[in-house]
Amino acid sequence: MKIQRFNPFLIVFLIVGSVWLSGCAAPESSAPEWKPLDVSLLIQPLTLEQCLKLAQQNDIQVAQWKARFEIAEAELVSVKTLPNPVFSPSWDDMGLKDEDGESISSLTYGVSYPIFFWWPRDKKIAAAKAARQAEMEKIISEKRQLTIEVASAYFNLVADQRKQSLAENLLKLTAESMRLIQKKRELQMVSDYEVEQVQAEQLQAENDLLEAGNQLRLDQLVFAFALGADRPFFPTVEDCGDIYIQSIKNVIADDNMPSSLIDDALQADPGWREKKAAVKAAQEQLQVEYRLAFPLTDASGSYGIKDAPEGTGSVFSFEFPIPLFDQNRGGIRKAQAELRTVQAEEEKTRRDAVAVVSQSWEQYHSLATQWNKYTKSITELAQKNEQAAFKLFTAGQIKYDELLLAQRDNRQSQMNASNVWRDTSTAAWELSCAIGQHDSPANTGH
Repeated sequence: MKIQRFNPFLIVFLIVGSVWLSGCAAPESSAPEWKPLDVSLLIQPLTLEQCLKLAQQNDIQVAQWKARFEIAEAELVSVKTLPNPVFSPSWDDMGLKDEDGESISSLTYGVSYPIFFWWPRDKKIAAAKAARQAEMEKIISEKRQLTIEVASAYFNLVADQRKQSLAENLLKLTAESMRLIQKKRELQMVSDYEVEQVQAEQLQAENDLLEAGNQLRLDQLVFAFALGADRPFFPTVEDCGDIYIQSIKNVIADDNMPSSLIDDALQADPGWREKKAAVKAAQEQLQVEYRLAFPLTDASGSYGIKDAPEGTGSVFSFEFPIPLFDQNRGGIRKAQAELRTVQAEEEKTRRDAVAVVSQSWEQYHSLATQWNKYTKSITELAQKNEQAAFKLFTAGQIKYDELLLAQRDNRQSQMNASNVWRDTSTAAWELSCAIGQHDSPANTGH
């Protein structure tokens, strides 16, 4: 067969043209449309559950979690995808001419394929699945940490709101005490020392109110941005009382941490599950490297048709590298080292999880004991003293300034209790998170 007037650049033109067209057809990457938190949702006082829901819907957080999971998912898609066949056309000008003066040439076109691509494929897929699982567990771990941070900020706001309200009331009481002692000074019933003492108390009450208000506004501002706002806002929260302190009181049977608590924490710890998945991925990758020591994946076979002046025939070829100098020793040693690394990280993570739940339990146990045995008792006694003082004053058995003193002592006791309440509630929440009571699935958009 004589191939005349054949232009080899035609094939090159077709290939380049198809690549150019596919590039033109690719969608352009566009910036995401961000949806920050609607501050109108923050007008009403929020419960802790509402705060957690808003924080986990934060557009930036969700976008990051989704993108990272999609990267892991894309890795799995890549290793599952079958390799493309290769089309190989070639044109050979023999340098001869026929009786008409036309060049004599031959054309060969065929298809080659890596016929042993499947050799490490199942191990690559298993490694990619384990890596995807590790990424999911990492996202769950980050959501747990976000839950702890939001709850801690929520308890701070509740305590701040309590202290501001108490500080306002305390200032009113000190102002009333100041009015009363000034009357007494006019009647020359008290000394200047006593007047100055009440003045100092009033200044301290004013300072406490200013400090409480400043701290509340700062914590509100931080809290609004943590929930996903993109502008300054000052949300308020509902007072939850002692519900979260008492929610896990069943774990305090005595002064020793329940043995089952560690097992529960380990089973629920996403950080440990992440490292276990990473170990699985490293083990599968090591198996991949072992298989690559015998380079079947580099073998390829091709089949084609050749049109030459002598006629048309078939062409078959097979290529297989000989593992004479390279048995993938470097890849195997690297995979072995990476496996040892993640195995060490898994054990460290396990120990860290045990340490976290142990410390969380100890902190909660000590604070809950302090709260239930002392702080609550002190505030309850202060409340009873105020009520008793009011009855005695009504009956004419004590003076008005003694009633004001009992009222101020009660407010001050409640302000001191707010700090212990905040710390105890936060410790209770952290312990409940450590045993997985508030974990939620990874928000991957799938």
